[in-house]
Amino acid sequence: MKVFRAMFSVMLLASFFCSTVTIANSSITDDYPDLEPLTLLVSGEDISPMHLLAYRAVKVAMQKLGFQHGDSNILVLTDAGNPIIADKYPTACCLDALTLISGCSKSKGNLVVVQRSKWLPLWFAFYSRDTGMCVYVQANSAILASYMDAWEETEDKLSIQQAFMNLPDEEVFEKIAVENISAELLLSKPEAWHEKMENKVFGGNEFSIITIAACWDKGLPYELLKAAELHNHICPGLTSGVLIIKYLDQHLPIEEVGQEYIILAVPPWCKDDAFQAVYDSTVGKRKMTVMMLSKQQIKQLPEEAKNVAGIYVKWDKSEGKGYALVLAFDWDKACNISGIERAWFKDFKSYKWWYARLKMDLILQDYIDSPEEFVTTVMEFPINSSSELTSLRLAGVNPYVELGLMPAPQPEVKTITVEVVPAWAYAAIAILALALIAMIAAYAKRKA
Repeated sequence: MKVFRAMFSVMLLASFFCSTVTIANSSITDDYPDLEPLTLLVSGEDISPMHLLAYRAVKVAMQKLGFQHGDSNILVLTDAGNPIIADKYPTACCLDALTLISGCSKSKGNLVVVQRSKWLPLWFAFYSRDTGMCVYVQANSAILASYMDAWEETEDKLSIQQAFMNLPDEEVFEKIAVENISAELLLSKPEAWHEKMENKVFGGNEFSIITIAACWDKGLPYELLKAAELHNHICPGLTSGVLIIKYLDQHLPIEEVGQEYIILAVPPWCKDDAFQAVYDSTVGKRKMTVMMLSKQQIKQLPEEAKNVAGIYVKWDKSEGKGYALVLAFDWDKACNISGIERAWFKDFKSYKWWYARLKMDLILQDYIDSPEEFVTTVMEFPINSSSELTSLRLAGVNPYVELGLMPAPQPEVKTITVEVVPAWAYAAIAILALALIAMIAAYAKRKA
């Protein structure tokens, strides 16, 4: 009996010890096994509320759209990696969770990370090519910041993880919306969608989401995808930049190491973000110079240059020489083919501003490999030295005047009006002076 009691005591102690070890070693992945893929990058303890937020966003979308991990017909859009929550918590780790939990990735072309300011909200959108449905979720920044504060301050990471996972979706996300955004539907019933845009159904990100989703649905070219991430939406202006890139690939290609494009964006428009994203021709690296043209200056351009897009220089750094093309983009033809009026782009009081952009986006995408339909060379010329190139880029210089495409401004002539004093005024002054002298003389005589 004593032996039995001793054995029982040992077994009880062993059981207690094992349970204690199990509790000590427990992880959030025990409660949520599908978090396990994240442990390829971080330990279970290091899965932060930021990771869990992205995980929960994917789970909300999976439930509402009915997709599984790795579905190639799902597109994920997000600004994760740009917002900084409470100005101290970067959001880049959300991208790890998005990729590992959804199976969507940049390499597969179905994870698009758009550029946004650091102070804007963190959001995720999930679009189904099969149904046209889109789920949008926007983080509650205050809740996220409070749980990140608690997670960083405590050693008991698991308790914070569990508490965050126990929150209802409506508390974690300040906005959850589900809408059909298929391009066919939006273009056939623009008034209905315009009302939703006005109400910011996707937190003010509607245009970004519908344009990128529509172009991705059609088969998004890699250069346009890269440009869209920087520009944070797709519009005809951005697409015109990709068409110019394709034109330069054919007519002024980079052929050797040490060659690069230097761009004079005169005038600038959305196209120039495409060159920065695809060519790395950025302003900060002095590979892009930006100048505005006034309406009066544009009127002075020859007819073939009315839609001038800029000066594109293939520069050879080793030789200190280059060759340049002045290019134009035919907006009139683009509007005619798309069946829209150019004035619609500025009609922000109705649906026409986004309708025109979305419709032309899809039309221009058909011409990505035929840029000559819209892009033309206005002028071409060699640049024989760096000083020649610099002379076109200096402040106060109009490069089109230097190239003879535009007349030099005429010096301003100022007319100065000088008022002439009439003769009678001089006579009056003389009489008054004589009278004053006489008065002074009379006064002096009386004194004497």
